[in-house]
Amino acid sequence: MKFAVTILAILIGIAVILGVRQNAQKTNAPQDKTAVVAEDVPATATDASDLDEPTAESADEPIAQTPTQDTPSPVGAATDNTTPPTDRAVAAPSGQPAIPGLHAVLVEQAQPAVIGFDNPRSSFKLRVEFTRYGAAIYKITLSDYLMTVGKPDHYVVHDRLTLPDPKDPTNQIPYEYAYAAKSITVNGTTIPLKTNDAWIAGDAVTNNKVSWVEYTATLADADDQPVLKIIRRYTVKAGSYDLSLDQKLVNLTDQPLEVRWDQNLQGDLVNDSGYLGDRRQFVSGYFALWYDTQRERIYTKGADLTRTKLVNATHPRIWRPGGLNPKAELAWLASLNRYFAVVTHVALDDSITATPDIPALEQMFPHIGQSIQAVPGVVEPKDDQKVVVLTATTDTLALKPGGQLDLDLGIFAGPRKPELFDTPPYSTLHLDQTIVYSLGGACSFCTFQWLAHGLLWLLKLFEGQILILGGLGIGVHDWGLSIILLVLIVRLILHPITKRAQINMMKMGKMMQAMQPEIEKLKKKYKDDQQKINAEMMKLYKEKGVNPANVLGCLPMFLQTPIWIALYAMLYYAIELRHEPAFWGFFQWVSGGSWRFLADLSQADNFIRISETPVKLNLYFIHPEFQAINILPLLMAIVFYFQQKLTTPPPANEQAAQQQKMMKIVIFLFPIFLYSAPSGLTLYILASTAAGVVDSTIVRRHIKQQEESGELFKPNPVKPGGLRDRISRAVEAKQQQLTQKQQQHKGGKPRKRR
Repeated sequence: MKFAVTILAILIGIAVILGVRQNAQKTNAPQDKTAVVAEDVPATATDASDLDEPTAESADEPIAQTPTQDTPSPVGAATDNTTPPTDRAVAAPSGQPAIPGLHAVLVEQAQPAVIGFDNPRSSFKLRVEFTRYGAAIYKITLSDYLMTVGKPDHYVVHDRLTLPDPKDPTNQIPYEYAYAAKSITVNGTTIPLKTNDAWIAGDAVTNNKVSWVEYTATLADADDQPVLKIIRRYTVKAGSYDLSLDQKLVNLTDQPLEVRWDQNLQGDLVNDSGYLGDRRQFVSGYFALWYDTQRERIYTKGADLTRTKLVNATHPRIWRPGGLNPKAELAWLASLNRYFAVVTHVALDDSITATPDIPALEQMFPHIGQSIQAVPGVVEPKDDQKVVVLTATTDTLALKPGGQLDLDLGIFAGPRKPELFDTPPYSTLHLDQTIVYSLGGACSFCTFQWLAHGLLWLLKLFEGQILILGGLGIGVHDWGLSIILLVLIVRLILHPITKRAQINMMKMGKMMQAMQPEIEKLKKKYKDDQQKINAEMMKLYKEKGVNPANVLGCLPMFLQTPIWIALYAMLYYAIELRHEPAFWGFFQWVSGGSWRFLADLSQADNFIRISETPVKLNLYFIHPEFQAINILPLLMAIVFYFQQKLTTPPPANEQAAQQQKMMKIVIFLFPIFLYSAPSGLTLYILASTAAGVVDSTIVRRHIKQQEESGELFKPNPVKPGGLRDRISRAVEAKQQQLTQKQQQHKGGKPRKRR
C-alpha cells in the first residue's frame, strides 16, 4: 500500500503539471439550471484593406499608419463576428435617406499624443500613448511596475498588436490597435475611420490631477457641409489605474440621423506566463438575471475563455459562449495575463456606488465580438502567429437634429491585486472575480479558492502586510522567509496526520513482509482456488493482528494534495511575489546587484546566468526555459532522493522492488518539470520536502523504538462500532458471502459424464 499511495501521489502531481495547459478558472457563481447551449454563429471575414500596411517603427514615437484603399493588405486571414467594416462608403437600407457624397473631412497629420506620467516621480500611474490611426491607443504603461528586475523599463500592460513580418520574422509589423474607431454608418452609408487623415489630435493637457487629449473627426456631405462630428476624449487621473474614453456623436444638421458605431476594444496582453505556456484569458463579467434579479453581484462562471481556446475555435465567440444562460447580461470584458488586466466597462459617474446601478456594457454595445488575425502565407499558424482584438458595435441609433449620443467607456489597466479590488469602484464592479488561483485542466476540481486565498493571507501575515494585535505587525518583511514559515506551519498542522499515516504504513509493510512466507504457502496450497486463498488470508490477518482497515492510515496523506495544489496555484499567480527578492535581497547586496540569484520570486532562481536569450524546450504540456543554472530544482532532486530512501521500506516481493525502481525514475522528473518554475514555488517545494525528510526521520526513530520495545506489532484497540470496526466487519461479511456462493456453486454444479 505504501508504494501504491506514493506512486498515486506522484501521478497526481504529474496530473497537476499536465493539467495546467487548459486553464479552467471557476469563480463563485450560481448554478445555471436553465442554461441552454448557444449555437455557434459563423464568423465573417474582416476586409483585408481594413488593416495596416507594414511600416517601419520609430524608436521614439508611435506609428501613424495609412491603410491602402485599393491594394489588399498583406495581413492574413481574420475572423470577426461583428459587422464587417469596409474602406469604402457602402449604401444600405435605412429609414432615413442616404446623404449624397458623405465622407470624412481630411486633415493634416500631427504629432502623436501622450498623456499621464512622464517621469517615475509623477503622481500618475498610467502613461498612454496614442496613434491617429482610428484615434487609437498605441501603448499603456504603468509607472509603479517594471518589466524586469534591475532594469528601468516600465511595464507595458497593453501594446500595439503585432505579428512577425513574413519576409523577416525578426521584424514585427503592427496589425491592430486597441480602442480604434473602426467605422460609422450614417443613414445606411458606412464611413471607415481606421485611418490617419480623418482625425485631428488636440494638444495633450496635463496638470496635477488630470491628463487628457481629445481627437475629433467630421463627416461632411457632397457640398462639404458638416453632417456629424465625432469627439473622442481620453482622460487619466492622478493616482488611478482608470482611463476614461468619452465618445460623443454630434448631429450638426437640422435633420434626424440614424447612426451605427463600430470600434475596437482591448486586445491581447503581453504573454508573461513563463514556463507554463500561454496563460492569458478573456473573461466576461455578467449579471445573472435568471438568478440574481436585483443585479447585486457580477459573475464570471462559464464566461472565462483561454486565449489558446479562442484562437483555435472553429467559430470563436468571446461573449455568451456555449452553455451560458441567454438571460446573462454583459457588464464588462477583461483581458488577463498572469498578473495584470485590462477591463472595459460602461463609464461610471460618482453617483454610481452600488452594483445594481452599474449600466450593462451589452446595453450600449449589443454586438460584441473579436477579430483574430494571422501571419499571411502560413497554412496552420501557431498561436503566437495570431493576434486578437475585441470589437464592439452598437445597434442603429436615432440621433435627433442638433442632438448628441454618448458612448462613454471606462477602462481599467493595472494589476490584479486583492487590496486594490477591495476599494470602489472596483469592488462595485466585482473585479475580484478576475483573481482566481487555479491552474485549470485536470487539477481545477481540487483547487479550493478559499484554501488558496487563506494560504495567501497567512503568507501576507508572516511577511508583515497584515497587521494584528491592535495594529502591530509580526512580519519578517521578507517573502522568501515567509514562504519557509508557511512550510513549517503547514507541516506542523499536518504532522499528527502524516505521523499516524507513516506509522500505519510502516507497520503494515513490516507485518506484511514478515507474513510473506506464510502467504506464499497459502498461494501454493490453494493455487486453483482464489476464493479460498482470500478466505485463508483473512484468517491469517486475524491471527497475526493485521487489520485491513489500517490501510486507511494511508488516506490522510491525500489531505496534503489539495493544499499542495492550492499553494502551487497561489504562489504562481500571486502578484505580491512579483519582483520580490528572497532573504532581504542578501545575494544582490553582497554582489552589488550583479547576482540575480533569488532576485525575483516570480521567476526562476537564476543561480548562474549563462545566456540572456532563453532556449525553450517546447514540450506539449510545459515549456521549460534554459538560460541559467537554477540550483533549487537540482537541490530538489537530491532531497527527493533522500526522502524516497528514508520513507521506503525494503521490498517485500519482486513486484514491490519493481515499483521502487520506477519511483526512483519518476522523482527525478519533477526537477525537469519545475526547472524554470518561479523560485517562490520551488523554494516552497524544496523547503517542504526537506522538512518532510526531518519529519520522516523523527517518525522512523519513533517506529524503531516501538519495534524494539515490542509495541509496534501489538494490535491497536478497535473501538466497537467505530469506523475501523465497521469496515472490518464489512470485509469479513463480504468474504463469507463469497465463500458461501463458491461452495453453493460447486455443490450444485452437475458433473460431466465421460
